[in-house]
Amino acid sequence: MSEEGSAENSNGPTTRLVGEQLRTAREHHGMDRQDVADQLHLRPSIIQAIEESDYEAMPADLFLKGYVRTYARLTEQDGDDLIARLDRELEPYRERQEAQQEPSPTEIIRQKKIRRRRIGGMTIAALAVLLLGWVLYEYGPWVVDSAVEAVGEVEFEVPDADSGSEADAESGSDSEPEPASATDEGDTTEAGSSEAGMDTDPAFSTPVAQVESPGAAPPNGGSRMDAAGQAGGRQSSLTITFDGACWVEVVNGNGERVVVTLAQEGETVDYEGPAPFEVLLGNVDAVASVRFMGEAVDLEQYPVNAGRTQFVLDTANG
Repeated sequence: MSEEGSAENSNGPTTRLVGEQLRTAREHHGMDRQDVADQLHLRPSIIQAIEESDYEAMPADLFLKGYVRTYARLTEQDGDDLIARLDRELEPYRERQEAQQEPSPTEIIRQKKIRRRRIGGMTIAALAVLLLGWVLYEYGPWVVDSAVEAVGEVEFEVPDADSGSEADAESGSDSEPEPASATDEGDTTEAGSSEAGMDTDPAFSTPVAQVESPGAAPPNGGSRMDAAGQAGGRQSSLTITFDGACWVEVVNGNGERVVVTLAQEGETVDYEGPAPFEVLLGNVDAVASVRFMGEAVDLEQYPVNAGRTQFVLDTANG
């Protein structure tokens, strides 16, 4: 280092900017910016920015300090002193950068609103989940039980053959028919009573089939039971065959419900007992044949309502 350069470095003013001191040292060594740029392998614009203290045009502090230290070595300056002074010069520049990086008051308010909305949305979602869980916990079993009960209410129940009351509900018979009277005049009354005893539609009458008895007719004032007894105690017979499923009921002359069943295809119902027989067929189309006292009964002579027919089979005077 020359004596003039050393004297300037040691006794010269220290209030000058780092860039000004480096430019003075360069000019003292008789170099221009291009010479310094070639030796430091930098662009001349960077050398100009260092000398003019245009730090905003420079890269990061680490690179700037490296350039200044190399520049100081080239111009025979104290690099450590220049770096220390450079740190003090960069403080206002750093503060400006930090201020620029901080959001504006408007941005801060906007971000706070966004955060409040997010917190409110998450709170509402959490409350909705808790409410749904409480509803399921409190009312879930009740809903399941109600569904099971609803399913049970619509179950199809097949009537029991031994259940007389259920058969009454199905056939519409609320009361049993009255037994036969003792006179011939009572025969007509009995037929009417039997029809009234069966719970049918008002327009649905119960015809009486008149079948000649093979024995002699009973005298006036004698009952059908007496006629049956005079004929040798012969019982009236009923045979019904089926070619499909059909509900069938038979009430004998004593008012006893002797047949209550759901007949299936191919089955036959046989009964012998005191006449008259009150017969209810729930599905006429499934009946293959009906025979009373061995003679075929024509079902077409009886009215049919919703596939059901109801009639009385009895013997009459020949």
